[in-house]
Amino acid sequence: MAMKGKGPDQLYLESLTATLTGWNDPEMRLVRAFELDEFILFGQYMVALDADQGLPAYVEVLVRLREEERNLTPPGHFIPFLEYYGMMPLLDRWVIEHALEWWRSNNDAQNSVMSVNLSAATLGADDFPEFVDRQLRRKEVSGRVLCFEIAQGEIAADPARLAKSVERLKTLGCGFAISAFGRDTVSFEALKTVPAGLVKIDGAIIRGIVIDQMALAKVRAIQQVCRKVGIYTVAESVEQPEALELLRQAGVDYAQGYGISRPGPLEPL
Repeated sequence: MAMKGKGPDQLYLESLTATLTGWNDPEMRLVRAFELDEFILFGQYMVALDADQGLPAYVEVLVRLREEERNLTPPGHFIPFLEYYGMMPLLDRWVIEHALEWWRSNNDAQNSVMSVNLSAATLGADDFPEFVDRQLRRKEVSGRVLCFEIAQGEIAADPARLAKSVERLKTLGCGFAISAFGRDTVSFEALKTVPAGLVKIDGAIIRGIVIDQMALAKVRAIQQVCRKVGIYTVAESVEQPEALELLRQAGVDYAQGYGISRPGPLEPL
């Protein structure tokens, strides 16, 4: 792996790394993490707000990094460095491979669809659909257990390239979710590239609905459009009990966040 010259961005990242993690060489630390298989799968459920609707169960697959003395490094401390060093496709593929193994070997898991976060670099790679196909065949698992989640902002960067992979993955039975929806603008343009079955409304909007009528109106507008075209809505970052009733009244299908289901290791799930 080629080393980058130490420009201002890398110097800043190294300073941030030292503050957050104590790593002296973040690139080599992450290389070692892959070599020693030091990542751990976590999961967080998306809870249906209307139990009578019979909605499918979803669990978002998350990842932590194992450190010494059983400490776990949260993704916000290492994902920026994986992005900078071009390693996100390595992590995304690691997560898919291990998540499918967990699903196949866990009877309880087989009632759930796994939502797996992808970077645009991963989804846009020419060989990514073939990688997914191989993993599904090896694990003898249907593509319907996978829902690939990609942020709305990442889709706009290279929609034509992403669309090619999306079409191939759809033939395998995989589903899609668009996350961070409405963070910058409420636009349904991304759905032309990624025909998602789930739209996850950005947490910054959801956290404001208890005190901000405009935020609540935005949630209602998104939900109404999605309902008309057969897309489920998910409220991200639900932390306040008061928000749940407002979300139910707005017709939102799922809620996800620390207020209702905290992330935990996938094994106990």
